Amino acid sequence: MNNNDSQAIEQFLPAANKYCTLYAAKPHIATHYDKDDLLSEVYLVLHKGNNEYKDDQGMKYTTYMIQRIKWRLMELDRICAKKALKGDGMLLSLSSMEGSKSDTWHPSIEYDNDTLSLLDILSERDKDIIIRHTVNDETFASIAESYNVSGMSVCKWHQNALETLKERSV
Repeated sequence: MNNNDSQAIEQFLPAANKYCTLYAAKPHIATHYDKDDLLSEVYLVLHKGNNEYKDDQGMKYTTYMIQRIKWRLMELDRICAKKALKGDGMLLSLSSMEGSKSDTWHPSIEYDNDTLSLLDILSERDKDIIIRHTVNDETFASIAESYNVSGMSVCKWHQNALETLKERSV
């Protein structure tokens, strides 16, 4: 089932719009992409997926296309997170935090001696997990071994750390 017409792709645009809205709200992504940019990326992925889909690959067409949307957005999420961890547009100035909430984050903040990396607000454990998973591409299971816990625990710690970063950066 290889649908080559635009109607086949258009049926996935509501889902694409939903996922792009969610991802565009993430601060580290918003630094590099707005919602329209994400939608463009997703549209290209849908077009390519529509041409590459084969009935015999063991996945329904709709599942395959939705997964392609998610995979591309997760890939962009990881790319932007790596840039953020390297300091690309993701630094907070302590003096900028004194103002209103809208001043606490901007990619073009002027750096000075009291500038913190966004990761500095995390505990050592959370910082370690974010760096190992995002930058070094380690799985939660492999990180869990070094902490003597389950992969699910590390996943939850990772999720909580991301929430902390999101809350502190908005």
